Amino acid sequence: MSAPAVVAVGEPAIQIAGVEPAERGEGIHANLERPTAGEPVPGFCVPLVGWALAPDGTHVDIKISRGRDTLRRLARRIARPDIAAAYPDLPGAERSGFSLALDAVKLPREFELRVGAMAGEDETPIAWVRGTRRALEPVAGVTPAPLTVTTLGRTGSTLMMTLLSLHPAIAAFQPVAHDSRPFAYWLDAAIAMASPGSRVRLIDGGAQGSAWWLGEEPVPVEALHRLDEPTRELLLGARVEQMLHAAMRHASDVACALAGGERDAAPRYAAEKCWPGHVPRLLGELCPEAREIFLVRDFRDVLASMLAFNAKRGYAAFGREHVETDEQFVQRLAGDVESLAASWHERRDRALLVRYEQLVADPPATLARVLDHLELDATPATVGAIVDRAQEQLESTRLQHRTVQQASASSGRWESDLPPALRDAAAEAFLGPLEELGYL
Repeated sequence: MSAPAVVAVGEPAIQIAGVEPAERGEGIHANLERPTAGEPVPGFCVPLVGWALAPDGTHVDIKISRGRDTLRRLARRIARPDIAAAYPDLPGAERSGFSLALDAVKLPREFELRVGAMAGEDETPIAWVRGTRRALEPVAGVTPAPLTVTTLGRTGSTLMMTLLSLHPAIAAFQPVAHDSRPFAYWLDAAIAMASPGSRVRLIDGGAQGSAWWLGEEPVPVEALHRLDEPTRELLLGARVEQMLHAAMRHASDVACALAGGERDAAPRYAAEKCWPGHVPRLLGELCPEAREIFLVRDFRDVLASMLAFNAKRGYAAFGREHVETDEQFVQRLAGDVESLAASWHERRDRALLVRYEQLVADPPATLARVLDHLELDATPATVGAIVDRAQEQLESTRLQHRTVQQASASSGRWESDLPPALRDAAAEAFLGPLEELGYL
């Protein structure tokens, strides 16, 4: 039951540190054959090759995850006559193999992947893969540099973005009315085109569909190994970083142009909101001048505010529309909450933490602390003028956004707004992140 031969390609962007098979009982027959510790990897991708079978003949898919996040789910399509010979009585054994060149640009510098077999909604772990991704080459000349406000919904981000946008050294496009994200837009577009699935379309454009060039179908590892080394390097090597660099320059130019206005000098930063995840991490990696602010709020209050805002507007949002009960929504929100806390833990040495409770209680003091962190003018005159202008701009939307009469009443609202069962569920689901961010 051998895996495809390993082919070395230049200096690997990915190093596989170890593969740990899962202990399995009678519920699944499976094996992850690649990667193996120390093997060279072509480009920014992780080779995942193996097979899986359910003893009762149940249909099985393969799920690749990192933490709570599902990175890819794929069917078993690879012919495996060796597995069919070993399990002649099991249906589907002849095509029980899977092979995927997993895009690794979005992965953190150190990562652990879980490869599992899905029989219906039941997952059985097959193996864990630990590895490292080479640092991306930084890009020169990104002016203005990205300033990300990493946060979730209902955390005061409109107020924060409005305050930032009114500083002469910070560009942002009408944050009261819009949620403009040029860096996230261009970077994610470049990542999609830099993925193995998209890159192979350069040499095999036979796919159909309006977005054929994205290559959404999984690319088997064997398809890359059939290419000669120069072609693999062209598709998966340095050109990937060049695409990301070009995206950063485009985003910076667009952010500056959107902000417009008369300034004494070019803005130093371009601010935008970001969800926790790969975008703010990669922006900091690609641009050393980038800065990041984590805007957080007691997650129990976030939950209460989301539910109240949904009720006020008369429709479900924030992910509540994808589940049946509020208790299920708590579990769904817990994934975002954990991602935010993990992102802060990963980058806390170079980012600034701002609490919603401080922001709404004392905007001038909070803004001054932010501007000091950014090494920008934070004199009382500048801060006072910005806060006054922000209050004027936000006045027209105050009734639209608020779910309580006074901002001071929004802190600790979970104790009165949430029913006891939901309070208990939230306290349990958010416990670790609440401790990590200093709320307990």
